[in-house]
Amino acid sequence: MVLVVGGSHQGKYAFAKTLSGHVIKDFHLTVKTALEQGKDPWELVERMKAEQTDAVVTVAELGCGLIPVDAFDREYREIVGRISCELAKQAQAVYRVCCGIPTRIK
Repeated sequence: MVLVVGGSHQGKYAFAKTLSGHVIKDFHLTVKTALEQGKDPWELVERMKAEQTDAVVTVAELGCGLIPVDAFDREYREIVGRISCELAKQAQAVYRVCCGIPTRIK
């Protein structure tokens, strides 16, 4: 697995497509949907680590802005950060994309 992180609309997906035809786009939104449905997003992470070893996964950096007032949004932001750390630990490579410029950080 390769992880591509960065802020919103910074070119993560465009870069990810250059690495592989198999891109899991905006995984942070999948996490949000799971939380909204009362599901455990960590189950998704474990399944992805086992089944999607050749995928390129994009995740937005959510912890670089204001702290949300809403409790759900704070929990969501924290969980996405922790999931991103776990995915980065397991990934063969990690890139951060800013202003369309990718930088390999692992």
